[in-house]
Amino acid sequence: MTANVKTRSKHRMDMKTRRRKIGHVIGRILFYVLCACLAYQLLYPVLYMFSMALRNPSDINDPSIVWIPKNFTLDNFADALKSMNYWKAFSVSITLSIVCGFFDVFSCAMAGYGFARFKFPGKNILFLIVVFTIVVPSQTLILPLYSRWRYASFAGLVKLLTGQESMNLIGTLWPMIIPSALAMGVRSGLYIFIYRQFFKGLPVALEDAAYIDGAGPYRTFFSIMLPNVKNAIITVFLFSFVWNWGEYYLTKQFLGSENRSIMTALSMLRMDLSQVSALAGVQLGTNPEKIVTRMQAGCLLTAAPMLIVFIFTQRFLADSIEHIGIK
Repeated sequence: MTANVKTRSKHRMDMKTRRRKIGHVIGRILFYVLCACLAYQLLYPVLYMFSMALRNPSDINDPSIVWIPKNFTLDNFADALKSMNYWKAFSVSITLSIVCGFFDVFSCAMAGYGFARFKFPGKNILFLIVVFTIVVPSQTLILPLYSRWRYASFAGLVKLLTGQESMNLIGTLWPMIIPSALAMGVRSGLYIFIYRQFFKGLPVALEDAAYIDGAGPYRTFFSIMLPNVKNAIITVFLFSFVWNWGEYYLTKQFLGSENRSIMTALSMLRMDLSQVSALAGVQLGTNPEKIVTRMQAGCLLTAAPMLIVFIFTQRFLADSIEHIGIK
């Protein structure tokens, strides 16, 4: 009797263990299937660009071709490079992204440190205004911004140094670089918020110890506080780099036609191709198949640098965003 009870109990435990293992396996399978579906949704645009950019225009209307072209060609890339004047646009965008990213890192760090540690009248109201700038579209401010850079006087400094009432900075990189150096660049409000949260999470004892040793506010900031927010520095630089690379509206308004950014060149690619741009030096007419394949090649050339940056920096970016969430 006792042996039968023990046997039944053991059999029930084995059944529960078996069901638990089966449920675990099914759960893992469903998890991987869900991840694969999400990955496909995210990778579909990139895969589509690769497929279209590498195929011959004659393969566009072939119903037997889904992903892998029958006739591979690099002519799409060659024509897109010529039409976009790609390497000049690339140099403008990469310079703008690196320089603005560098200035955003330090200028926004100083602003965020001020909001986190110093007490002054109207601090909360000013910080609220800074956060509000994140949601204000640049299109609503373009007229005063354009006028400021078209007739830049810098509070009379231009007249004092040159004798002219103002100077025209439209068509140069300065309308993008100067705001970044003053913590007023593209999405600087978000960067200030990130730094403020990091600095508020650091113990006050670090600053007290520095002040006791005779360090002033600036030395404390650069020698003690800034090295302790490396994750914020990495995050802000990567965000600034990517957003300045992808900025279209402001670069189109401020840089002019001579200093076209990569996004401006991409937006004008269809026009250049369909109107037989003299700058491109290629005769494509209005053939829709040729235009589509070259447009996809241009999109891939524009996105490729950011894909490369993400591949090499995703570990740092994920770690930095994780720390931001904890803060």
